Amino acid sequence: MKTIDLEWVSKERDRLDIQMYAHEVFFIARSITPPVNFLIFGMGNDSIFWSGLNRGGRTAFIEDQPDWFDQISREHSSLEGYLVEYGTKLEEARRLINHPDWLAMDLPPAVRNTQWDVILVDAPAGYENGTPGRMKSIFEASRLIKQGGSIFVHDQERDVEKEYCERYLSQGRAVAETSGRALLRHYKF
Repeated sequence: MKTIDLEWVSKERDRLDIQMYAHEVFFIARSITPPVNFLIFGMGNDSIFWSGLNRGGRTAFIEDQPDWFDQISREHSSLEGYLVEYGTKLEEARRLINHPDWLAMDLPPAVRNTQWDVILVDAPAGYENGTPGRMKSIFEASRLIKQGGSIFVHDQERDVEKEYCERYLSQGRAVAETSGRALLRHYKF
């Protein structure tokens, strides 16, 4: 395995056109000691990086955009990905926060029946009304993580991410954060 340092991550970030800043990627990467079960909400240019980083482990992706899912799956057929529907809109966040039964997702058994060591919440879109928001992915991360596992949430500076993480992840579990393109917070369970 290649030594994970910030310089290597920076080169990989540039090569693959990853949106997160290099130090954000490094912040997550240094916590992964393969092989682990690694679940990522969102597929993108970084998917092949995360899968390669977890050599010998299981890396799975949850995506809600059919066109994006098809493109990434076609370009990288070895990736394990699942297309889902969130059925929520960002503007519903306040109404949904205290209703965990409304936040449960219809996830495939291959996802639901796995104890995940590391989960990255970087999807679905939640930057404006009309987008699904990350309410369900944050809630599900809290249910899918195994004891001793880590959850990373990107875009933590946004109100919905902040409120849902406080409600479903926090309870003194936030252990570190870094800021780059957005605020990225690490929760330890």
